Amino acid sequence: VAFRLAHTLERRGYLERIDAVPNYRPGVRVMGLGFSYLRSLGLTELARPYMERLRDATDASVHLGVLDGRDVFYVARIAARHGVVSYIDIGDRSPAHASAIGHALLASLEDDEITRLYRDASFEAVRGAAPRNAVELLQKLAEVRSRGYAVSIGALHSNVLAIAAAFRNADGKLAGAVSVTSLDTERLRDAPLLGAAVIGAATEISRALGYTGA
Repeated sequence: VAFRLAHTLERRGYLERIDAVPNYRPGVRVMGLGFSYLRSLGLTELARPYMERLRDATDASVHLGVLDGRDVFYVARIAARHGVVSYIDIGDRSPAHASAIGHALLASLEDDEITRLYRDASFEAVRGAAPRNAVELLQKLAEVRSRGYAVSIGALHSNVLAIAAAFRNADGKLAGAVSVTSLDTERLRDAPLLGAAVIGAATEISRALGYTGA
């Protein structure tokens, strides 16, 4: 009975296997049950000073998200001091294929993982120039990898600029992504500078999580 329960919870994303014994830890979907998991995870507390520093450096709202299947699950937010972007709250979800932070997360996966993840997926209609199928998504993610950060305008909400980069944990695995969002789309001309700031914050969070790679 215990095995069947663990197997079911694992398949549904509430448990994550961490070795071959097997041992388990709570999965991402547990976060949807309440914020106690967020507090125990410690990610938001660890990332907060870097998010605040990024907010101050860019004068933009900063969000932290993790990948849950085909969705971005938002786990932390630091509001901008001016021109606040308030359409995303902690606990919200968005389709990963349709946003900068989702592209940053997905770009950290291998193409075969993405192909499996989006096999038979229905790419829901969203704002902006979001990929309409898996082929377009892979092309978009190749651009993100080449550039080092993801960028979008009006992807989920009109007149919102978003720039994002992913970070990794001590095992080198994808742990999440950080993004800046601004209502001033004219700041797109500063995308390289904003992208560098976001990459810097993502790198600091990765280091804080114990990642030592490039």
